[in-house]
Amino acid sequence: MGRPKIETLEDLRRHLQGAVALEHATLPPYLYAYYSIVPGTNEDAIAILQSVYVEEMLHLALAANLLNAVGGSPKVANADFVPSYPAPLPLSDASFQISLSKFSPETLATFMRIERPEESDAPAELDHFETIGQFYCAIEDALEDLCASLGEDAVFCGDPDRQITPETLAWYAGGRVLPVYDLESARVAVDEIEEQGEGLKHAEIWDGDRDMFHPERDEVAHYFRFDQLVKGRLYQRGDTPQSGPTGDEIEVDWDSVYPVIDNSRLANYSAGSPARQKAEEFAGLYSEMLRQLERAFNGEPLKLNDAISQMMELRDRAREMVQMPSEDGSTNAGPVFSYVEDVAPTAVVVSEAVVINVRRNGPYVVSGAPQLVRKSKVMSEWDEPMIWRRDATVPADGSYRLCRCGHSSHKPFCDGTHARVDFDGTETASTAPSAGRRKRFTSPQITLTDDEPLCVSAGFCHSHSDDVWNMVEKSEDTDVRFELMHRVASCPSGRLVYELADGAHESDLPVEIGVIKDGPYWVTGGIEVTMSDGRSLEVRNRVTLCRCGQSSNKPLCDGTHQEIGFSDGET
Repeated sequence: MGRPKIETLEDLRRHLQGAVALEHATLPPYLYAYYSIVPGTNEDAIAILQSVYVEEMLHLALAANLLNAVGGSPKVANADFVPSYPAPLPLSDASFQISLSKFSPETLATFMRIERPEESDAPAELDHFETIGQFYCAIEDALEDLCASLGEDAVFCGDPDRQITPETLAWYAGGRVLPVYDLESARVAVDEIEEQGEGLKHAEIWDGDRDMFHPERDEVAHYFRFDQLVKGRLYQRGDTPQSGPTGDEIEVDWDSVYPVIDNSRLANYSAGSPARQKAEEFAGLYSEMLRQLERAFNGEPLKLNDAISQMMELRDRAREMVQMPSEDGSTNAGPVFSYVEDVAPTAVVVSEAVVINVRRNGPYVVSGAPQLVRKSKVMSEWDEPMIWRRDATVPADGSYRLCRCGHSSHKPFCDGTHARVDFDGTETASTAPSAGRRKRFTSPQITLTDDEPLCVSAGFCHSHSDDVWNMVEKSEDTDVRFELMHRVASCPSGRLVYELADGAHESDLPVEIGVIKDGPYWVTGGIEVTMSDGRSLEVRNRVTLCRCGQSSNKPLCDGTHQEIGFSDGET
């Protein structure tokens, strides 16, 4: 009896959904080990684990592209999709179980079994495979057989707009973002997955990419990256699977690891305990990430950048949790990878209130569906700003993430680049009321108040012939007073405010976020801004938030974008 073969398009879709599940199933174990390492130690191990799990995200996207190309719909946001660890690889022969465990030699041995190259004479296997390579060889065979029997156009019948492409995913790690439209591009996508895991056509240790942390080095496949940690030495050119690594030594400190509990579950922690609260928050954020992935794979490809950004948030949540004691008296708590139906974590929940949450060293998370608009200044013949112009509305969902590091390839939205560039988003802005800092410039007709630290150098406060401080002294002239009021009201940061006899005056500004061309975010209408430590900035009618990533008064803008020549570069 011959080995089972795929004979229908529907069966191919079922197995490609299995490929999506397979690629995802490796992520929690790799992340769990990565989270367990004490920060500041084991730099090589951290770099290797990070490079592998980032590339597994790419494999997940490529598997989804394959499924979409043949008319399928990737499903990832449901409880059945998430393995209950310990568990075998989906569709495998179940010859070994994968656990969520701390970084250790035993854990690395499991990882090497996951990524183990196939033998040169190993048969293709759709179900009950021994190696992932056997499975993908069977997928390639099925694609070729179905194209021969049904025709290539009948097989690749999916909507091309559902593909994740280099234009929709900013990718700086190893590998390539490859859309799939036909048999040839499908072969290339499958080869990309195989080569990063096992090596170039299983004949070399190299995967054809450059090291994401050391671009001067060639990158080895996942299996051999883990082998470097086991052997304590890097591979170099000329090395083979038989020779092992002969390059520079690398140091692995097995003791600089938190003793996290194996296979952490919500049931490990008492209801209401600090560890249970953190575990529920993590599971909620992880579930939200899966929901974003499902949207990305089903017609909203830009959502993949949100999912990658959320993965970086998961890291911060997990690092808090692994330092907390569990309740067994001997281990620390661990993050919980389980799917929670229709529950998003507190940090990203969409509510009626419009709120901007500042993520530590990460993006602005906006909830409550404020309108996002592009704005620019109308300049005079003197190259001086006269008024603000509303250029366009930016399509956005009820909750969205805005770039804070200044490096996103999808500005104004975050694409996760802050993690790659190790963005330092330390928040130093004062939460004290602005009134306590304001200087007053007074005349019988009008009072100008000035909170200079809020300045973003927008330029409305002065012209070639005068400035607002001098105008106060001339404000008995109605025209001058009108010009002064206009200029002050145009100050986006709220540095300047004017008072009349009945008190301070503010324009009736809409509840929205303006994206100023080559400048900051202009937040209007009294939107609350909450910093990553839970403190809130003073709620004001006009606030400007840093968008270039270089302000010395984060999250507020301080005008540095002009000094460094920050440019939008929106796509």
